[in-house]
Amino acid sequence: MKFFEQSYFTLPRNFARSIGRWPYQSSLQSFLIGIVIISAFILQVGPKILADIVHSDDQELILETLAPTITNVMAFAKYINTFVNARMLKILFERIKDDWESVTDKKEKIILESYAGFGKLMATGYAGFVYAATVQFITEPVLPIILNNILRTNLSAPHKFADPMEWIIIDKEKYYWILLSNSSVCIMVILTVLISYDVIFITFVYHACGLFAITGHRIENLPHDENFKIINRNTNSLKNSRDVHYKHLVSCIRIHRMALKYVDLIESTFAGCFGVVVGLNLPLMSITGVQGMKFFRLLHNRMTLQQKIKYVMFTGAQMLHLFFECFLSQQLTDMSLRVQQHIANGNWYDISTKSQKLLILMTMRSQVPCILTAGKIMELSVESFGMMMKTSGSYFTVLLSMQ
Repeated sequence: MKFFEQSYFTLPRNFARSIGRWPYQSSLQSFLIGIVIISAFILQVGPKILADIVHSDDQELILETLAPTITNVMAFAKYINTFVNARMLKILFERIKDDWESVTDKKEKIILESYAGFGKLMATGYAGFVYAATVQFITEPVLPIILNNILRTNLSAPHKFADPMEWIIIDKEKYYWILLSNSSVCIMVILTVLISYDVIFITFVYHACGLFAITGHRIENLPHDENFKIINRNTNSLKNSRDVHYKHLVSCIRIHRMALKYVDLIESTFAGCFGVVVGLNLPLMSITGVQGMKFFRLLHNRMTLQQKIKYVMFTGAQMLHLFFECFLSQQLTDMSLRVQQHIANGNWYDISTKSQKLLILMTMRSQVPCILTAGKIMELSVESFGMMMKTSGSYFTVLLSMQ
């Protein structure tokens, strides 16, 4: 659709298309992309499970495969959620289009554009960091081989994979580069699924923030008598400026309700999946931390700088992933609460009692924050992120004591 060809929506549109979940692409295209993505999950997770079975007595290998496997499960949960809530995603995208078309005031349009632009900036930065961490993760085992070939040294670098993998009937040494390429492509496909889901979520959240911002802008900019004179020449239904104020506040309530309903749609679409993601992210960070600590202790003198960077960036990407979800939810909560501040800043004392009663109703509703949750159980916020980091630290201590 032409509306989504605007630069503000280029990123979510392209990412949604890449995983076959763009509401306006053909069913055949979505089906074919789905086959590719599911195949990538099978080809990536299957060999890791075989490696755990074949080397079940190797605790270090099992620990090393556990964190990437949990990441794959989280990405798969997000992908399944796009199927389960495909209709909801389409409604959310269509609501963006309808809301943009319903806003005719130039200043309000600028507000929507500014929030859409900031959402695009956040999504670009997030996707860029996660892709950088992924490239670092993928290239870590092959960089020594490439450097040895370039420098023509006599040292032999081991043929390793980013994750321990086992194919049983395939010779890993003979077909190393084919298997490595297959694994790298699968990892990039899986991470694209994870990033696409989060980019779409960022787009929806910032649109909701834009609606709350427009609500506040309208409340703080009540029409004056000069505006009434212009309106009164075009319609005989308005008899005084107080009627203008009342009608204006009705429009404020209308867009406030639009924002509240949009947040409810976001919550219904993403809550279940976030419950799975948060539940898996806490042990994931602890396992990665334990794995990194163990390697630093045992292999400190033999670990390359790239290996150290690999663990730091992998852990950082996990923390960033969880922080973004909590931070965005916190921003949405803050924007919903800020409406009452806009009401207090407006010229509420210059309007009729009838109009002031509308503001009382809006104030009462805006005192109840809009929140996004993980599985309808835990509120996603910056405070809950701190609590989750503390819980993850406790997991880390327990796991480390077991080593």
